[in-house]
Amino acid sequence: MQFDKDLNSKNAELFLQIRDFLMESIGKDRFEKQSENITSYFCKEGGICYIRTKDNYLHIGWFRGIHIEDKYNLLFGNGKTIRGHTIREFDELQKEAVKYYIDETITFLIEHNELAKLRKKGIK
Repeated sequence: MQFDKDLNSKNAELFLQIRDFLMESIGKDRFEKQSENITSYFCKEGGICYIRTKDNYLHIGWFRGIHIEDKYNLLFGNGKTIRGHTIREFDELQKEAVKYYIDETITFLIEHNELAKLRKKGIK
């Protein structure tokens, strides 16, 4: 499991700091899914992000990154939905940015889910 590899990596402390911060920031309805390649975080509305250690940093993949206004200019990638975020040190700026990206993702998910309910009822 990647979770065990992350815990045994040279960036284990950074992994645990960010993991704890994510779980606290997402709130009480959050859950963590540990899979073979990543550790993912969800709220009741849907997927938020995944984390994984790399040689010199921690990578966060924001599942709805394409829909996040990147006011911190930290996201990268050109996939259909996911945007990456590299963290080498979890300082105050990074904490502020991660909290912002979480809040933006949850807002997007709530709006997206409500629109889907309306469409299902035939309201556009």
